[in-house]
Amino acid sequence: MRLSERIRKDIEQYKKLPDKKSRMAFLFDYYKFPILALLTIVLLGILIIGNELHHKKADLYVVLLNNDSVINACDPSVFEEALKKAGYSCHADINDRLSLGYENNESADIETLQVLSALFAISDLDVYVAPKEYFDYFAEKDGFADLSLLIDKEILNKAKDDQYYFSGESGNKILAGITLHPDSKIHKAGYYHDDVIIGVVANAVNLDAAIAFIQEILK
Repeated sequence: MRLSERIRKDIEQYKKLPDKKSRMAFLFDYYKFPILALLTIVLLGILIIGNELHHKKADLYVVLLNNDSVINACDPSVFEEALKKAGYSCHADINDRLSLGYENNESADIETLQVLSALFAISDLDVYVAPKEYFDYFAEKDGFADLSLLIDKEILNKAKDDQYYFSGESGNKILAGITLHPDSKIHKAGYYHDDVIIGVVANAVNLDAAIAFIQEILK
């Protein structure tokens, strides 16, 4: 039987059904696999388009783990101002909603680690700022770019006492991050009160903007 003839007969049978419930059951029984396939394609399309729009909207994606925004009025303009000074006229997407180790909530910590691991894995994250304990977690997994190869030597020399080296799974010792103290621009914007470490994710999509941003923060 040709497809057109099959569809015509299905339509006739559908019209003969007595109520909406039986019609919906008929459609699901006969067309559930095509419907599920179509929904899957639509969902994937939405995710892909959403991801593309995210990267078109945000030229730098930053995660500030365990920051003080819940208790402080922070100034997010510090990020775009730093980018502007570095020659980038772009938008910074700041995620200041993730935290670990608070309130002994193990299930919440597991969920946060899953989110962060996904961000590191799918190259959706450019700059990561965190206390040492939670910076090391991803440094151990070779999650960061070697800043010694990327940052201007003069700027690095000025930050020589704050350089944070780490040997991850590969065994290679790299400059994984820079320690930021309470006098840093990010601290003055209200996001932190104690030392934290800033690094560039190894798979960063916006690598140039990330490096330019960190160099401006370190000046």
